[in-house]
Amino acid sequence: MAGTVIVNILLGIFGFTIVFLLSFSANSITTTLVRSTITFVLFFLSGYVFRWMFAYIRKDPVKITANLSNNMGEEELQQLMKGLTEEEAQKVAAYIRHMLHREGDS
Repeated sequence: MAGTVIVNILLGIFGFTIVFLLSFSANSITTTLVRSTITFVLFFLSGYVFRWMFAYIRKDPVKITANLSNNMGEEELQQLMKGLTEEEAQKVAAYIRHMLHREGDS
């Protein structure tokens, strides 16, 4: 997952502070604290969802391409490689060579 639990705590504190400052003038202190605490919990938990999504988005596409190459024929692999730049194609090729070398060692 991207980040740490500190990110979640900071998000919770941010939500708590915003709700507290905006509702303090219109509500009693008890109501303000209850709403701010609920907001802290919601922001804290939503931090996990966002961290998971960012980690999922940041997955290495080279690994995905290498895993696909194990199940594809040569023509399908060439079609996939056609959309890559020269630098990306070299990275994919280097990764596949690395994976093949690692399998040969096993």
